[in-house]
Amino acid sequence: MSDPFEPFLALWGLAPDGRPEGAKDVMFVRRGDERLVLKRLVAGDELRMAKVLTHWAGVGAVRCVAAAKGALLMERALPGRQLLELFHAGREDEATGVFCDILSALRRPPPQGAFRTVEDWGEGFERVREAGLAAGVEATLIDAARALFAELCASQGPRILLHGDLHHYNIVEDARRGWLAIDPKGVLGEAAYDTGAWLRNPLDVVHDPAAIERRAAIIAGRLGLPRDRILGWHFSQCVLSCLWGVEDGDFDPAWLGRARVARTLV
Repeated sequence: MSDPFEPFLALWGLAPDGRPEGAKDVMFVRRGDERLVLKRLVAGDELRMAKVLTHWAGVGAVRCVAAAKGALLMERALPGRQLLELFHAGREDEATGVFCDILSALRRPPPQGAFRTVEDWGEGFERVREAGLAAGVEATLIDAARALFAELCASQGPRILLHGDLHHYNIVEDARRGWLAIDPKGVLGEAAYDTGAWLRNPLDVVHDPAAIERRAAIIAGRLGLPRDRILGWHFSQCVLSCLWGVEDGDFDPAWLGRARVARTLV
């Protein structure tokens, strides 16, 4: 079987330089003295990743170096440690502050072109409802989250091009440029939407209501976002992520615990 990376290695004159653990569609590469990341773009929202990174132009995120149909060549953050390491070192408030800095850097008017909206993502409530029920997601959770999601969508503030999955694993450190976002999905919605992924990760804290409240308070204070919208997006996205997991075949019943906790905060 041919190597699916080979055409892009040849196209851009790249040499393999290792693989991130567990990432089948990502390869570390070199081009002369440059150390870069080659990512295959297979399907879904990631197909617009080049447009998202180009729009951000390296401010708060890794830079797009080159793009072709089916692949993206990006700046490589070095040493590349995840923001998750601050959390595990007991520096969660500091990590939340870094998240706020990144989200602030990415807040700008959206570019021209076709991007999906948070309303489009919300269609998952209906599309996966029956499969979700069969997998053990309670109807009360689905219906409450769907209603709140629709209410938040209808009352959104100014829309920007959101990351869509901005959490501890998708913010990495570069020794020269500081913390940078990676792996954006690219979806149009208000800034508060992008706080949802941060509040529901990682799993070893999201069952603690006080920890979630503290994060929400820091974000609200730093970014001037309404606390009730932060917590509302958090709950509704917790349930939506369960449904997406059912649809993708990687649903973990442990996710229901964080959804139940999130519901107590709205």
